[in-house]
Amino acid sequence: MSGDSKKLAAASLGVLALVAVLPAALLLSPVSFGGGNTSRLTAVLTFIGVLVTASVSLIGLMLNRQTERRLTQEQADQQRQLKLDAAMRAGQLISPTESGPAHPAAMASGLLALTKLDYADLAVALLVDLWAEEGEEEQKRISDETAILVIDAALRSTSPNAQLVAAELLCRHATKLSVSQSLHWPSAVDGSWNPTFKPKTKLLIVEALVRMATASEPNEGALRSVAVRLYGIWRDEPKASVRGCIGKLKVVFDRLCQFRHKELVHGTQMVPLSDLERAAESAAENLDSYLNDLSDNLANQLAEWTPACQRQPIRPGALATAAG
Repeated sequence: MSGDSKKLAAASLGVLALVAVLPAALLLSPVSFGGGNTSRLTAVLTFIGVLVTASVSLIGLMLNRQTERRLTQEQADQQRQLKLDAAMRAGQLISPTESGPAHPAAMASGLLALTKLDYADLAVALLVDLWAEEGEEEQKRISDETAILVIDAALRSTSPNAQLVAAELLCRHATKLSVSQSLHWPSAVDGSWNPTFKPKTKLLIVEALVRMATASEPNEGALRSVAVRLYGIWRDEPKASVRGCIGKLKVVFDRLCQFRHKELVHGTQMVPLSDLERAAESAAENLDSYLNDLSDNLANQLAEWTPACQRQPIRPGALATAAG
């Protein structure tokens, strides 16, 4: 029996007891209080009436609370069932049909619908098989841009597993993405950073950014994009080991300084060049030899790529690229 049910039963018993006592009090009142002492009898009866009224009110309150809780639970159950039904329908959009694989637009709609229904874990797990890797374009089922939207939703979710799978996929497909394209990078880690990511998730995202950069056309816009994204991670990351890894990639910041910019646009903020220099100064060796070698390798890849980054002619879309 629940706490409310016990209180309701106790209140009911109290009312029954008072109702049983009331006739006896009326019968005994001449003996107990004296025939002419009606004022004391009136006071006792009034007190009993107040107790009865209070008990009835308490019972009514308990009944209302039980009803509200039952209705709330029923609504929650209905919402869960509706979400489950909607998720199943979204899954049907991804499933093959009698005529062959589902249309790419239907698959994209199904995956994005799952993310909106808080099934980011399922959406990013399905993305593993639906997002063609480099060299498999003939098997392409969804676009890179749609895949990034799914990854973005997974990184924004509260599921560490979904975040890890999303980071793994981003790293796996990084070399076919362009660092200069906003649609090729999840906005969840563009101008913002989640310090609660698990260590492996953080490292995979950093590695994905470096791999994407070194596979992109080397130019000033690409260099700016890499620099402000690395700085955004460094700025919001509390762990010294991760900040030290970002600092090792200082070749990007050093090369950008050679263009003599004073500050850069990073989302809704302006980043002074001095802040980038502070990030570069935080370079540190990692006590984990494997992670230390990995960060050194990423720094070497950038060291080979950044010298080729030259000023580029102004062309459509260049302003968006410059804004990071």
